Amino acid sequence: MKVLCIVQARMGSERLPGKVLKPILDKPMIMHVLDRLKKSRYIDEIVLATSQQDEEKPLVEAVQKNGYQVFRGEENYVLKRYIDTYRKYGGDVIVRITGDCPLIDPQIVDHVISYYLTYDYDYVRLDVPETFIRGFDVEVFSSKALEKAYEEVDKMNNESYKEHVTLYMYTNQAKFKVGYVEGQELYNKNYRLCVDTKEDFEVVERVYGHFRDEYVSAKDVVMFLDENVEVARMNSDIIQKY
Repeated sequence: MKVLCIVQARMGSERLPGKVLKPILDKPMIMHVLDRLKKSRYIDEIVLATSQQDEEKPLVEAVQKNGYQVFRGEENYVLKRYIDTYRKYGGDVIVRITGDCPLIDPQIVDHVISYYLTYDYDYVRLDVPETFIRGFDVEVFSSKALEKAYEEVDKMNNESYKEHVTLYMYTNQAKFKVGYVEGQELYNKNYRLCVDTKEDFEVVERVYGHFRDEYVSAKDVVMFLDENVEVARMNSDIIQKY
């Protein structure tokens, strides 16, 4: 059984263009995502999935230079980008991560993968943002579920289903067995650790600047924010875009 992790990222961003290459501790943000995922005990292969646009060239070069695979596909039809990546690299289980989560924790990722493997689900997600902090987001699903979702969505005129890879799966629970991994008290807080805006990036910068450790754990990050409310509040007014 192969576990394939597909990390979606692009240089284009309405609110913070080029964010994936912004440096944190002298390393591009996207490399923090990939290197932290490499610590996973379950993931067999990691592939960055980006678009075919010319603007992605610096991203592609940076990632390939560091030894990671890159797939270039559809820009806006992200579900097709995923199915094409999977069809090239193979895999029985797919892990979906977005490139704007530089504090992604491999232990949390492995916990979600383990939950998926233990039970009879087609799709499992971390319960973000209901009981888990945004920025630790993990989704795990079978390659069969991905194929089924693509086959059905491709016949529709629904841009949301095409852009948001797993939306069709978790909103059609009559067709897919969907599971959620909920967070306990430590993680059930209204913090933002994804990077969509300048304020988001500043929070992550402050976290990394405090620990000076590129592999700082999620638990330590949350405890730091609990003790440094002024940092947590820096991006508390940001509204999440879907």
